[in-house]
Amino acid sequence: MKGIKVESGIRTKILIALGIVVLLAIGIGLFIGYEKLRAVYLRQFEVKEPATQIVIESGRMVKSDVIAEFFGLRQGCNLAEIDFVRKREQILEKIFTLKDVRIVRKLPGQVYIVAEERTPTARLSVRGFRGTTGKVVDSEGVVFICQRGTQMLPTIRETAPKGSAPGSRLVGNSRAALELIELVRTPGFTEIVPLEVDASREDFLVATLADYSTVKICWEGMGKAPTPESRAALKSRIDCLVKSMRSNVSSGVKVWNATMPGLIFADTQEKVQ
Repeated sequence: MKGIKVESGIRTKILIALGIVVLLAIGIGLFIGYEKLRAVYLRQFEVKEPATQIVIESGRMVKSDVIAEFFGLRQGCNLAEIDFVRKREQILEKIFTLKDVRIVRKLPGQVYIVAEERTPTARLSVRGFRGTTGKVVDSEGVVFICQRGTQMLPTIRETAPKGSAPGSRLVGNSRAALELIELVRTPGFTEIVPLEVDASREDFLVATLADYSTVKICWEGMGKAPTPESRAALKSRIDCLVKSMRSNVSSGVKVWNATMPGLIFADTQEKVQ
C-alpha cells in the first residue's frame, strides 16, 4: 500500500508539472499570436508616403517642418504610436507664437494639422530704451517674439528693466495700455492713432498720437483684471476725449488730459515728463 501511495504522489506531481508546461506553452503561443496580430494591425497606421498622408497648414513664423519634427511625423513613423494630445500641449507650451493647434485624424493612415499663429497687436519696449526688443503682444495679452512686419504697430513701454517675458501675459498698466490700443482700433476713434503708450507710470498712461500730441488718461479699474465695468469706464473716457477733439475748442493742443471722469483738459504748452 505504501508503494502505491508513493507512485500516486509522483504521478500527481508529474501531471501538475505537465499542466504547468502546457499552460506556459499556451500562454507563449497566445502572446506570440497577439504580437503578430498587433503588428499586422499597426502596419496600417505606418506613414509610407508623407506627402499624401501628412498635411500641415502653418503660418509664416512657425514652418510646417518644425511642427512635423515636433510631432515626430516622418516617413516610417506610426501614427497609432504618437500621443497627439500630449504633443499638442507640449508644443503650445514651448512655442509661444502658436495660438492653437488643431489635429484631425483620418483613419487609418492620415493626419491633418492646422497651426494657428498669434497676430501681433503692439510691440513691447521699456521706458528709456529706443531700440527694438523683438517682443510683441497679441490681443489676448500673450507676449512672444516677432520682428518681421511689426514696424507699423504701436509700442507699449513698460517699467521693468527687461519688461514682460515671452510666454507671459501682460498685467497691470501694460495690460491697460493694450486695452486702450485695442479699443481705439475699432471704428469711431479715427482721431486717436497711438504711436506708443507709456505704461511706466503708476497713476495714468501717456499715449503719443500720430500728430505727436499726447494724451494722459486713466479710468476706474485701470491696471486691474479687465471687467465689463472697467471697459465701460475706458470707453466713456475715450468718447469724451473724441468729442473734445472734434469740437475744435482749441488749436495746437500739445497735451490732452483725460484723467478725470466727464472732463477733458487741453494744454498748448505742457509737456508730459
